[in-house]
Amino acid sequence: MKDVTKILGFSKSTVYSLSQDPDFPVLQVNNRKVVYRDDFFAWLDSKRKVIS
Repeated sequence: MKDVTKILGFSKSTVYSLSQDPDFPVLQVNNRKVVYRDDFFAWLDSKRKVIS
């Protein structure tokens, strides 16, 4: 999640709120949230196509 905040330029709380979206590619293991790089960039690309 720390890398996602850097990539998006959002605050940590905003990224954690975003991770609640059912489309966001996050895996929760106990209290830790993990985002796989390829899944994240595929998700980000899909969002860019919606906006464009």
